[in-house]
Amino acid sequence: RRIPRRQGDDTCAATDDCSLHYTISVELESGETLEARNVVLAAPPRLVSKHVEFDPPLSNDKQRAMDRSQTWMAGVTKVALMYNEPRFWPLSVSNGGLRPAPNRPAFQFYDGSPEDDSGVSAITFFTLAGLSSAASNDDKMLAKHCAEQLASHLSSYGQTYVPDALVDKLKAFDQYYVKRWPLEKYISEDDNPQGINPHPEPVPALARSEWDGQLLFAGTECDLRSPGVMEGAVGAAMRVFEELKKAW
Repeated sequence: RRIPRRQGDDTCAATDDCSLHYTISVELESGETLEARNVVLAAPPRLVSKHVEFDPPLSNDKQRAMDRSQTWMAGVTKVALMYNEPRFWPLSVSNGGLRPAPNRPAFQFYDGSPEDDSGVSAITFFTLAGLSSAASNDDKMLAKHCAEQLASHLSSYGQTYVPDALVDKLKAFDQYYVKRWPLEKYISEDDNPQGINPHPEPVPALARSEWDGQLLFAGTECDLRSPGVMEGAVGAAMRVFEELKKAW
């Protein structure tokens, strides 16, 4: 809720590491207060900007970058379909884009099958769940709509012949898993998004620390190589880890 930075009783000389003379307090909504020398924020910058008060304020560049940032995954619901047999579809049609429409909620699909011969296969979809007529808690119907959408897409695939029997098998998934990111309070503020945020570009101001290196930012949007995706989360965490090693 609020993160103030307070100076200790001693003063900071020009040649000192001034971070040693300050303590950061983290005031939670519960009323509890935590104190630390360093604080790492891993939530999306846009949510941090809206819900956390900083005292003293962040630099103008940092605040402006946080206000303008978008959380790409905030509007995405991920759906994974699993089959109890090795991959049975051609590699040439394992990944691609889809055209979303009513009851056709997916806009991307990826082969999620393991590399080893484990006897299972999987397809992962990135979806805009609001396009499905399934209720917000009807994950099975959402998965069914994804399977039907991909089957329809492959049956009209112009570059590679996909047998009808294979298309029908895609509809008969054995298990499904759904992750509704819009329902996660630390990811999104819109539980029924009508669109997907654009994929973020690297923004140096989001990656820079504040308060003489005491306040660090490790959300995926703060990565300078792969912002917005899992690789960006790992990259931002590794950067902050190296910064903390130097500070301690």
